[in-house]
Amino acid sequence: NSLTILLVSISISTTLLSSGINAEYGGNTEKMKPVRDMESEFQRVVMQSTDPSEILKFLESSSPSFIDIELQSLAPMDGGSHELVEKFLDFLLSGLQLRSNYDMVQAYLAVFLKYNRKYLIETRSLHDKLRNLKSLHSDTWTDLQLKIQECLCVTNFLKNATL
Repeated sequence: NSLTILLVSISISTTLLSSGINAEYGGNTEKMKPVRDMESEFQRVVMQSTDPSEILKFLESSSPSFIDIELQSLAPMDGGSHELVEKFLDFLLSGLQLRSNYDMVQAYLAVFLKYNRKYLIETRSLHDKLRNLKSLHSDTWTDLQLKIQECLCVTNFLKNATL
């Protein structure tokens, strides 16, 4: 099922690129249809979820290529919607606030920003969430650095104490 969606997406993207409809090649993006017209299972989970752990469990059970494709399709110009982008930002904020699975949330954030940065920059209504995300990310990273430093100090102490 997901392989079929991937093949259809590749086929449509190739057709759009070769026909010159893509905006990067001088086309008009307003006439461009989304790559996917159907809502995916991931999009349903994001929209219906009230608990960020549900989204995290779904992502943990998915393959990296599936996650990559799904994160590409969150923005409206790629088949998603503004609400999807907003809900996924809420998921990222919640993940950072919980201070667990930092590495996974960080990876999803990096891929999400990679594919949706243009939409995020152009959409002013999301700027407050992005500021909150930046602040929370910075605070979380500072805390993580302190814990790493503490572990290094204890390790060095134990290493030197046994010599």
